[in-house]
Amino acid sequence: MALEFAVTTLVRWVELTALAGLIGSLVIDLFVLSDGAAEVHAARVQGRRVVLACIALLLATTAAGLAIRARTMAGGDLAAAVAAIPAVLLRTHFGTIWLLRSAALVSALGCALGRSRPARALTLALALGVALTTSLTGHAGDWGDLSASAGVDWVHIAAGGAWAGGLLCLGFVARAGISAWSMAALGVVIGRFSRLAGWCLLAVIVSGAYNAWMQLPQLSALWTSAYGRVLAVKLLLVAGLAAWGAINRYTIVPRLVSERRAGPGARCVRLARLVAFGPSRVPRADVPARLRAYLLCEAGLVVAVFVSTAVLVDCTPPRHAGHDHPAMAAEPEGVRVSMEELHRQGGVPQGWRFAAPAGDAAGGREVFVRLACFACHRIAGEPFPAPSGPGPELSGVGSHHPAGYLLESILNPNAVVVEGPGYTGPDNRSIMPDYRGQLSVSELIDLVAYLKNR
Repeated sequence: MALEFAVTTLVRWVELTALAGLIGSLVIDLFVLSDGAAEVHAARVQGRRVVLACIALLLATTAAGLAIRARTMAGGDLAAAVAAIPAVLLRTHFGTIWLLRSAALVSALGCALGRSRPARALTLALALGVALTTSLTGHAGDWGDLSASAGVDWVHIAAGGAWAGGLLCLGFVARAGISAWSMAALGVVIGRFSRLAGWCLLAVIVSGAYNAWMQLPQLSALWTSAYGRVLAVKLLLVAGLAAWGAINRYTIVPRLVSERRAGPGARCVRLARLVAFGPSRVPRADVPARLRAYLLCEAGLVVAVFVSTAVLVDCTPPRHAGHDHPAMAAEPEGVRVSMEELHRQGGVPQGWRFAAPAGDAAGGREVFVRLACFACHRIAGEPFPAPSGPGPELSGVGSHHPAGYLLESILNPNAVVVEGPGYTGPDNRSIMPDYRGQLSVSELIDLVAYLKNR
């Protein structure tokens, strides 16, 4: 289990880093780099290499993500996952989004090979489309493809990609020799990116606050749940990244253009620096080298932010974290009756109804996932793909039906046939598949316990 989590997190980290690098590099190319300077032309060449490398990594992680999702849905070994891939692609919401994502990446690769500005702009549009597919298959997609949560999360990913990915791109350029740039070229490029990063940071903060509000039922979940603790680490890293950015904006950029900013932001940063490090003044000739060091530090923090984000994506949010823990249903109090009374009552106690034994709701949820029941049934609040087949919604089913009825519906769905779309086929019989050969007794009990808790 630990190895699976590590592999999934690694794939997710590479995916997030590559997506940010793709968006950031294109934003730098289109909106930050100025035309004409020889240094800028060299930076554009390096940026195109970054774009192509990021698309290649995204294609690889997209393929790996499909294999991981198929294994999760099918259970078992790699062979079972491979066998389940056609069903995942053709019958699930994840499969539909995956196909759209793959088409966008292949199209982006073709556009990235062109050098015209329209081709680069189209590549950025396709990259933003890939970012949307990330939102639709993540926690934000639980509320639907057209929900506000999915839209806000897309803004979060796009703005974060432009900011953090831009820093990665600039860090790559800085490592390749930004110290040789002229002061004028550096001042224009870093000044433009600093302003862009400020607006992106604002979008990241607002959208991130909304996402946290949706995923954390109360503030205490920030330190009482695994999801909350990872989120807290990410927030600290982002705060450090913003602090480095403020230092660059208010102490480095003005020196590049021989301009001393006197706004409240600049004064606050200079005061904080004075308190923390004492009086110091870097000679203007050494400013490019200092900028290079700062950019590399920021790029390192970006990598750490994406590590925490990758872990966060595969953690269960507190709003439905209870499904990850065993929840044993209470054993019903048994009926006590003598054998004589039992016979006088026709062989069953008066008012008797079949009572299923207690089960493990968390284990039942795993059975639900393994059988891919979400392909036909929707359950509100669960991060399952949208159903692609007919079937009644199971949200709140436990409050409408006793456990015995649910058990019978799984084992013998034709015992009670509900007439209507999603329940019967052309032969007027239940469309529910026969799972008798696929479930052990304990799995069946756990599955009923899970449904009773919905």
